[in-house]
Amino acid sequence: MLTIWWAWRWRNNMILDSSCWSVNFVVRCIYLDALNLHLALSSDFQLTPTLFPLDSSIVHLNVDGCWFSDQSRLGFGGLIRDVSGHWLAGFSGNSSHGDHSLAELLAILEGLKIAWHLGFKTVQCMIDSMDIVQSLLHRDQAYLHSHASYLFDIFSLVDKPWTVNFLWIDRDSNCSVDALAKLGALSSPVFEYWTSPPPSVLKWLLLDVVSLFPFFCSPSPKKKKRSPF
Repeated sequence: MLTIWWAWRWRNNMILDSSCWSVNFVVRCIYLDALNLHLALSSDFQLTPTLFPLDSSIVHLNVDGCWFSDQSRLGFGGLIRDVSGHWLAGFSGNSSHGDHSLAELLAILEGLKIAWHLGFKTVQCMIDSMDIVQSLLHRDQAYLHSHASYLFDIFSLVDKPWTVNFLWIDRDSNCSVDALAKLGALSSPVFEYWTSPPPSVLKWLLLDVVSLFPFFCSPSPKKKKRSPF
């Protein structure tokens, strides 16, 4: 319905308005309206407390990293959302050396720097790498990590007067930051700060929301065939 609505508005715009909308603009509007619709519907359901705590002072920092071994290039990205899922800030970046673990750590480090700079006091940092989460939760073993210096930089930020929790999240609920990490890896700027979602990430934001409500898109259960015997 949203697609039909915006197609109709786009047609009227081309006929009645001298400034014609671009395809990207219309697609962006459809995705944003769909995202807002899902967020509005979400208030009718009981959500997982870890992802959507009732305390409105909490923000969610989702991060991810990627590593392209054939190009010896890593990318990282992250986004900060409020408890309703609204975009507050995002970032993407890259480096010409490292590995997948370093990409994840850079995403966490840069994300925490931004969250601290913006003045947030309680941050739930969502990471889809269990190995990285374990490294962050076991400080006494951090010196053994191949990227120990980055872990210590993260711990220095965590020790500031605020609350930071590191939580594991399923990859299927972390699609948008995976897209940001890949965008960062393939971009020429070393680092980019996003005050609003880049167009290539919009559909993944919607999928992240949908993934929290599997009953919206899960297939109907198949009927078992009765045995003839």
